[in-house]
Amino acid sequence: MTTKEWTSVTDLGKIFDIGRTKTTELVHQMEIDPEYRDNVISFSHRKKSVNIEAFKAYLVNKVSRKWVK
Repeated sequence: MTTKEWTSVTDLGKIFDIGRTKTTELVHQMEIDPEYRDNVISFSHRKKSVNIEAFKAYLVNKVSRKWVK
């Protein structure tokens, strides 16, 4: 069985149980972050492919616990 490496923003939200709006916002943040921008392939304004493992790393390293003071 082959594991999927890249996915759409919609499917990414489903994988991580995050709403479409929040997923889109996080992918946009990845696109402007020099450390993660190569993990988003933009075909058009609305069509992007995102590396699943890189998104997971982004969540853990850049997003997780940011709301905790």
